[in-house]
Amino acid sequence: MMRFGLTLIAATAVLLLAPVAHAEDDRQAWAAVTASGAVKGDLFVWLEAQARITDDVGGGTQLLVRPAIGARIGRDAHAVFGYAHVRTDPETGAATSENRLWQQVQFVPLRHAGGAPLLVSRTRLEQRRLVGRDDTGWRLRQFVRAQAPIAGSKVLAVAYTEGFVNLAETSWGSRKGVDQWRNFVGVGLPITPRMRLEPGYLNQRVFRRGDDRTNHILNAALFITLP
Repeated sequence: MMRFGLTLIAATAVLLLAPVAHAEDDRQAWAAVTASGAVKGDLFVWLEAQARITDDVGGGTQLLVRPAIGARIGRDAHAVFGYAHVRTDPETGAATSENRLWQQVQFVPLRHAGGAPLLVSRTRLEQRRLVGRDDTGWRLRQFVRAQAPIAGSKVLAVAYTEGFVNLAETSWGSRKGVDQWRNFVGVGLPITPRMRLEPGYLNQRVFRRGDDRTNHILNAALFITLP
């Protein structure tokens, strides 16, 4: 499994660091905290907050709060319904606020011999509404994550990819088709039995009517399992 994890990270890094023609670049830093835990039976709660520093790490910010309620629908699957509020304050241009409903199904198609997840698949549908605008933007997101322990330790090699597809045009700039693509390589570091930190590199390619944009992101996510 160590060889698989290192090969996975190396292959993904080559793809992410390959030069991209005709694209604007930006350096950013993202931090997220996600807490989840059982409520009763198969029901669970999901609480997430993210802070993003954009425009060469200092010019702009984006804040996201994403609570949700979920239910286990199988041994390796669950469904979630949630809400997100996103506040974007760029270095140039007007600040915007977005209210977003979202639904997702997540399952584990493949596990290690010991039972830990090897591959995780998540499909999410979002309904995005910009404050002050009438249109609703429908967006589909497909996420696939691979993870493997390094040298038999509790440290994980982690890589994931996520594609975003707009299903309709909006008056506030959403263009039908592929919206963005994210790829991540990093490690999962256990802090306590209920807490894990995942730092790494996230590459975000944003597809636009003009030049595409590539964001190089120092990304850190903290996952907490509630008692």
